[in-house]
Amino acid sequence: MSSPSSSGSPSRSPPTGANADELRHLNALLRGRLAHANAELQRVASSRNVTADEQHRLSRTLLRQTHELRVLEDLYRARQEEIWRLRAETAAFQEPEDPDARVDPRVVGLESRLRQQEADFRNLEARFDHAVSERDVLQDQGDHLAEEMWLAGDEIEQLQEDRNDLDRTRENAEHELLLTETSLARATEALRQAESRVAELEASASEAAPTPNRLTQERDDAQAAATHAGDQMGAMEEDLQAFQRLYYGSSADLNRLRAVHAVSTDDLIQTVRDRDTARADADRLRGDLSDLRTFPTSYSRSAIYALTHLRIRC
Repeated sequence: MSSPSSSGSPSRSPPTGANADELRHLNALLRGRLAHANAELQRVASSRNVTADEQHRLSRTLLRQTHELRVLEDLYRARQEEIWRLRAETAAFQEPEDPDARVDPRVVGLESRLRQQEADFRNLEARFDHAVSERDVLQDQGDHLAEEMWLAGDEIEQLQEDRNDLDRTRENAEHELLLTETSLARATEALRQAESRVAELEASASEAAPTPNRLTQERDDAQAAATHAGDQMGAMEEDLQAFQRLYYGSSADLNRLRAVHAVSTDDLIQTVRDRDTARADADRLRGDLSDLRTFPTSYSRSAIYALTHLRIRC
């Protein structure tokens, strides 16, 4: 009766070892998945940093373009006022043509200044068109960056879901580890009972018999199994601690990435507002330019001379 009971006590150790091996394999899988998640977080963080730098550069460029458009607007107004003034002075000298009269030098000077102002105005138009073209290019770049930021936000959400899955898997692994510790405690108790039976049999037996030897062998096997399970338990605890360190580190990276995303989103909103303001200024300048182009640009030199000659005689 002692032999079956003693052989049944170490038979609980193999399931404990099997559970420990499965948990080690599960922890290895979790570490691989967590390393992959950390690599993805690093990649997204690097991409977001590059996008943030590009967005800051784009914001500065848009601010510079807005300032240049405002400067061009002021220059445009000044040139417009000068052209209107010169045209008004030129129109004041218009009279019927007199071929025998000499051209007044003031009329020649006014026409020369008017041609110069018109040339400057055409140059200003070219600069304005170039600035608008650059603004359109920057607008396209801003739209592309906005699309990249939305895609990065989707990747962050997906990574957050993966992190939640890993968290749940880690909790399951901790539960399995607790069950393994309970099984190890049961195996240790069974080993203690087997050792107690062996001691009782050795004390009661008067001569050597195979049964105590077999019990001793079973005790040694149970001790070896318990030692092996203890070693596996220690390795599993180390793996679990490493997993927890990786988990907390990746959580910190995710929080930092969220902060960068929030700052980048604010910068993008400000960039879009500056872009809309620059677009409104450009549309208003185009309207003023269209109105200015409708003003007549040719005048009769002889009529100007006649009016000047008439004023001199008066």
